[in-house]
Order: sequence, then structure tokens, then C-alpha cells
Amino acid sequence: MAKLIASAVTNVIGRTLHPGHLWRAIQLQRNRKRDSRSHDDVQLELYSKMLPGDFLHYGYFDDIDRQPEDMSLAEIAAAQNRYADRLLDQVVCPDSPVLDVGCGMGGLCRMMLQRGLTPVALTPNRLQVTHVTRQFPDIQVIKSKFEKLPVSEHTARYGTVITAESLQYLKLDQALPVLEQILKPGGRWIACDYFFRNPTHEKSCHVWETFEQKLADTGWHITHREDITPHILPTLRYIHMWATRFGIPLMQFAFVKFRKKQPALHYLCQNVLDGMQNLADTNLPTIDPTAFAQRHQYMLLVMER
Repeated sequence: MAKLIASAVTNVIGRTLHPGHLWRAIQLQRNRKRDSRSHDDVQLELYSKMLPGDFLHYGYFDDIDRQPEDMSLAEIAAAQNRYADRLLDQVVCPDSPVLDVGCGMGGLCRMMLQRGLTPVALTPNRLQVTHVTRQFPDIQVIKSKFEKLPVSEHTARYGTVITAESLQYLKLDQALPVLEQILKPGGRWIACDYFFRNPTHEKSCHVWETFEQKLADTGWHITHREDITPHILPTLRYIHMWATRFGIPLMQFAFVKFRKKQPALHYLCQNVLDGMQNLADTNLPTIDPTAFAQRHQYMLLVMER
């Protein structure tokens, strides 16, 4: 491990001193905002390779007390299928197309096909578009942000619109009018996502109270609501266990070995290594199940007008 890190550091230094590489780095830094998360999310690609079933969500456990030491990846996959079943059980217009907003890797669309539904997948992410198109060639895939969907081409087309862990990314002032226009009369908007319990300046998801008020102000009615927070926590416990017992200890072990084997390079890279440790420390609370439950509520919702 120490030799690999030393080799990597040497390579970085060499590229930094090379004018061509340095100029390329400057261009990439300037263009970083153009390569936004929604268009090329390598994190989602990683999840899709790690988790079976083409799902990217937390899943739904019937046994809310399931402990991570006793869990397997097969149980995670079953929980993700159960989550999708809970959503699709709310579809009441089976003869009309169902729009899957933020379709991820296509797992929900796959289960719609199995139920005889007609899914339409929407995502701005080119990796997801490629994957879903390859896996499910008969499904229409729309590459677009939901807010930029050409409404004139989709007016009153859908009996159901589903936002499963994609609602948090939508700009409500733009998204709600689109939802209103593309749903058929009597159509349903099914959402499953987490919200901040209390007002905050953070932007990672919507504040529940603000979301409720926005719905009321725009004529939407919540016809089904269910707090499923306890049912998604087993997945977080599983991820948190692997991070705290294996991921971070292995990283720290590698740092110690690097310092012993290559003290000079370790000294030169100290700021980089400290940054990696700080990044891990900063992100660990986001997968802590206790902290998540204190700050968030995960809701399964059906909304109609």
C-alpha cells in the first residue's frame, strides 16, 4: 500500500510540473461547474455496481430492528424490491403511462414491466440513460431535468408520476406546474423521499413544513402519507457498520504504513492525507442512522389535485 501511494504521489508531482498537464488541470478546474453531478454522477455508477437490482435507494425493511451484523446483500436487495412494491401498490391507473422521474439505473421501471405497466424513464444523467436504454430497449428514456421537460409534448399523458428519492433535487416552484400539466385528470403523484424535520439553511433536501405549505398553496392534496423512517434505517446501519469497522480503519492503517515506509513523501502529502481524513469525518454523520433519524423524516406520499 505504501509503495502504491508513493508511486501515485510521484506521478502527481510529475504531472504538476509538466506544462501541458498543468494547463489541462486549469481547464478542468474552470469547467468543473459544467460537469455537474446530474450529468455525470460517478457516485451513482459506483452504487449501481455494488448493489444488485438496479436500485439506488435505501430500501424498506419490515423488520425495523434488523441488526447489520446479521444482514446480507441479498436482504438489502429484497428491501429495495419491497420499497418499489410499496410505491407501485399506489398506482391506480394501470392503463396509462407511468413517468419515473430520476429513474436511476432502471430498477423501478423493470418492476413496472413485470406488473404490466408502461414506464417512461426520465433522467438528466447520461450514464443512467445509457444503462437503462441498454437494459430495457423497449422503454422510452427521456434525457432531461424534470423542470425542463417539454410540457407541450407530454400534456395530460401520465396517469402516475413517481419521484423516488428524486423529489429532493426538484425546484418546487418549477416542478409543481409541470406535474400539474403532465398528469391526466385524476392522476396521482407518488413520492418517496426524506425531508428535514426542522427549518435549516441546508439544501440537500426539502424542509417538511415548507413542502406541506407549498402543496397547500398550489392546490395539491396529500391523500396518503406514511412516515417510513424506521423502515429505511437498517440499510443505514449496515452502511455505517462497514464504514466504521472496515473502511475508515483500513484507510488509517494505510496512512500509518505510508508514514513508516515513506516518511518524506508522507510529510509532503500531509495536507492531502489530512483532507482525506477530514472528508471521511465530515461524511460519516450523513450515514449515521441515529443522526439521520433525528434530522430527517422519510415519507411515502400520494398527492392529487
